[in-house]
Amino acid sequence: MSELIKITNLRKTYDGKRYVLDGLNFSIGKGEIKTIFGASGCGKSTFLNIVGLLDNYTSGEYLFCETNINPKRLNDYYKYRAQDIGFIFQSYFLIDSLSVNDNILMPFLYNEIDLSGSVKKTVDKLLDSFDMLSLKNKKVSLLSGGERQRVAIMRAIIKEPKLIIADEPTGNLDESNTDLVVKAFKDIAEKGTAVIVVTHNKFLSFGTDTTYTLRGGKLYNE
Repeated sequence: MSELIKITNLRKTYDGKRYVLDGLNFSIGKGEIKTIFGASGCGKSTFLNIVGLLDNYTSGEYLFCETNINPKRLNDYYKYRAQDIGFIFQSYFLIDSLSVNDNILMPFLYNEIDLSGSVKKTVDKLLDSFDMLSLKNKKVSLLSGGERQRVAIMRAIIKEPKLIIADEPTGNLDESNTDLVVKAFKDIAEKGTAVIVVTHNKFLSFGTDTTYTLRGGKLYNE
């Protein structure tokens, strides 16, 4: 299996003294789902931000699509964030004044990509699979927490990125909607997208290929 990401001996410190990540190793291939558990404050968000090219690292090596990521030049990798990485945040980060449809299409609108008929059909198909087609034109400010999370997930997967990074993606969902999310991750992984899920809920496997626990700045294979 081709490696999409390979991280070796990664270290991250904010004050030059205490390392949040300390000698961390990680890799993920196309079509894999990997789940990371960890207590609050253990560095899960820091790890996700580094993988998502939102934050730099102190030392080590990070290869994304065989490109050596220079932590001092993250702006050089904007195209990866824009085209190849989909983010699902615990806090949604939706635009309340826009409709469900427009929020899902934001990755295309933000990057000034023309919207073809096939893209619009894909949106409808996604909405139907998440049982939200009837809410297509509703403002997200009027949605429930679970509905907003589903919109955030659809926004992340609409462009079929190479990597999905999900931070507590089912934290606000009931069992039925959680099952929809797990199925969505499995479906997109089958198309070759790698999925990294961070959660505190050890009862959720997300159809994962490998499970890790983050503690002491390192990842341990469970």
